[in-house]
Amino acid sequence: MISSLKSKFDRSLRRAVFLSTDKLSVYHWENGKLGSSYLFDVSDDGRAYFNRYLKETGRIATYLLVDVVEEEYRQETVPHVFGKDREAVIERKKSRLFRDTPYYYADVQEREEGGRRDDNVLFTALTNPELLQPWIQLLHQNKIPLAGIYSLPQLSKTLLPHLPEPADNILLVSLQSISGLRQTFFKNGKLKVSRLVELPRYGTEPYAPIISTEVENINRYLNNLHLIETDEKLNVYYIGDAKLISEIRDELKLAPSVRNIFLNLNEFSRNTGFTRDFTIPFSDQLFIYLLLKKRPSNYYALKEETLYFRMQKIGRAMYISSLLLVFSGLIWGGLNFINAAVYRQQAEIASKKTTFYSDRYQLAREKLPETPVAPADLEVAVNIADTLQAYKSDPFPVLKLVSRAMDVFPLINMEEINWATSSDPNSRITNEEEKLSDKGLSAYTDIGSVQDVYDYYHIAVMKGAIKPFDGDYRKALDMIKNFATELRSLENVRSVNIISLPLDISSEANLQGASNSLPGEAAFSIRIVMGVKHEV
Repeated sequence: MISSLKSKFDRSLRRAVFLSTDKLSVYHWENGKLGSSYLFDVSDDGRAYFNRYLKETGRIATYLLVDVVEEEYRQETVPHVFGKDREAVIERKKSRLFRDTPYYYADVQEREEGGRRDDNVLFTALTNPELLQPWIQLLHQNKIPLAGIYSLPQLSKTLLPHLPEPADNILLVSLQSISGLRQTFFKNGKLKVSRLVELPRYGTEPYAPIISTEVENINRYLNNLHLIETDEKLNVYYIGDAKLISEIRDELKLAPSVRNIFLNLNEFSRNTGFTRDFTIPFSDQLFIYLLLKKRPSNYYALKEETLYFRMQKIGRAMYISSLLLVFSGLIWGGLNFINAAVYRQQAEIASKKTTFYSDRYQLAREKLPETPVAPADLEVAVNIADTLQAYKSDPFPVLKLVSRAMDVFPLINMEEINWATSSDPNSRITNEEEKLSDKGLSAYTDIGSVQDVYDYYHIAVMKGAIKPFDGDYRKALDMIKNFATELRSLENVRSVNIISLPLDISSEANLQGASNSLPGEAAFSIRIVMGVKHEV
């Protein structure tokens, strides 16, 4: 799709306007080749006819080619800078070199090899803007999209890749019917200078002597400018028909510093892709073909002069974008339609399968014997069994914990352990724990608790004694308290409560041993709560 659009726009209608000092010719590009042409005089009448032509032909993209004597070339050096700094330097140079024309172009060609390594820049300008502006005004008044303004010497660079014998020093000689003899010099593929000479009307006198003389003149000029070193050769390429080339061969004088190459206009044009038979020696149509085929970037036209061309490009880009959007929408819609059809078919298949298996399930269920319990109740029972299985427990973790603390206190002996598990850490598992709510209990000690949330808890109430006991109750109380503190420091212990001590130390009690204490021992009881987190 994109390729076809590009091909369509490449074959779209456009035109070239070729302007000289005396004439203006127009060539149309139709269906990928050079089409009809028109010729106008550079006069008031000619401009009036041209204005009428523009109104009748419509807003076609236009490329303006100029071949006039009033084009100057200046080789200058500027500091090697970039961006806005380069633009500022070039603008200052231009204002000094060409004060009276807005039509100039700067070609940064190469850098110097020594010194600061400045840039070598070729400045070119059309020094007679009054010649162009009346025609440009007509284009602007008719809202014609002007793509750019070009000069024939600049366009001549497009011929270099097609030369049969490329060289470092090239002088390209061609004849144009409305302008004259154009000689353009290239050094290492870079345009350096060009010269236009007016010729008499074709057929009134021979061109070969004039061409021979002018080539000698420009050769001396190039040597004076030191554009060609004394040990270098000038390669002169003559473009013309067979008759003119034959006349030039007879007229030229042999020179050791010059090498002449003759290019038959018909054969050379075919090498560039332009297939047309020429019966005259003029290269106008060849240059016009290359201009409309390659469509190079603008050289001389001002920004305001190319306004309608930029608008046309934006409109064309929007048109292409809209076509691509429509095309993408069609593809997307088609894919969605296909997907919808597939999903609909899959849904129908799934529905049929559901109905099939539902019927089979109902038939199988009717064949099953009746059960005294509903299936929902069986599900609840299974879930309860799974929960109990997941939360089953044994006293080993508590016993392990107590044994770790008893390793620190070898005189403490455990005589009885009551153990249970519960989801409530405050659950009571022995009557002994009722003393925890008795305010008169003098031996109660709360070691503290943590705030961690556990899935369930191990609760143990232990009775023990200090053996052997030497009768020192203060020492015994400290040992029991330290034992409780040691238990509290162990992992996952939520709380430790001392239920009874071997001696009642409350404020309202007389200091005496516990009645149930036997000689040689100090009895006590303690409650431990250990948290358990269920591992997923």
